[in-house]
Amino acid sequence: MRLVRVLPMLPVAVAAGYLLAALLLARWPAGGTAMGGTAVGGMAAGGGSDAATAESVEMFVCGNGVHTDLVLPAVTPAMDWVEELAAGPFPATERWVTHFAFGWGDRAFYLQTRRWSDLSPATALSALVGGGPSVMHVTALRSPAGSPDCGRLLLGEERYRALVDHVRGSFRRTGDGAVMPLPGSGYGPTDLFFEAVGQYSPILTCNEWTGRGLRAAGVAVGAWTPFAGGVMRWVR
Repeated sequence: MRLVRVLPMLPVAVAAGYLLAALLLARWPAGGTAMGGTAVGGMAAGGGSDAATAESVEMFVCGNGVHTDLVLPAVTPAMDWVEELAAGPFPATERWVTHFAFGWGDRAFYLQTRRWSDLSPATALSALVGGGPSVMHVTALRSPAGSPDCGRLLLGEERYRALVDHVRGSFRRTGDGAVMPLPGSGYGPTDLFFEAVGQYSPILTCNEWTGRGLRAAGVAVGAWTPFAGGVMRWVR
């Protein structure tokens, strides 16, 4: 009888434990000591902040309360995203494009939920349980500098390369190394989805993907960041 009484409470206990872990670990710093709005130098241990230099790369982390993106400059000496994304049928090469926003996530949720009104219980449950394939959402845009939805970082060249490696490594590629766009998959004329690697899960969420990239670049962020707030609190 005791077991019968306990079993219905198990999902509640698991959910409560998950939320508690997310709250605590999102506040536990990992990755470095660089904070939002600072200039982050080379890959020295400890990730201290240095003055901005000619080699510093300005990038942003933007969020909408649910999801976060890494917003990177279109072209720098370290990485030419225009060339990388040229296979995608969206305006990667147009002159007004200064940055690209990169967001990784669950394929079914992304492609079947163009608006919140499109969200079905089945899609929500699938994303919650996880285990499905992933996609990379790329949006061409002008610099989001000054946006209240974004935090600004200046990264030294080596740390920016580490962040680039994280993003590039998340794309699924053809045998010759090219990214794999999904034609017609974007929400509008300035964005597109690409095949990605990895499986979305309650542990590896879209926001934890952002957090892992920042930690790889030596930016201080929570040790585990499954929710958007756990990322954004560190970068703005």
